[in-house]
Amino acid sequence: MASTLENDARERAIAKHHTKTGISSLYCRLCDEPISETRRKLLVTDLCVDCATIEEKRNRI
Repeated sequence: MASTLENDARERAIAKHHTKTGISSLYCRLCDEPISETRRKLLVTDLCVDCATIEEKRNRI
């Protein structure tokens, strides 16, 4: 169990340091809802605001 938690924490830390480059998705990869143009212009993303919030909460240690 501890090993799994350690691996999950390591993967999250690595993911935070990777810089996304490219073009944002038009639709959220989790819920398939459109991603607002404002959000797509502000950052490269493939998640809508609602799904990004859920992911952030899930990834907190």
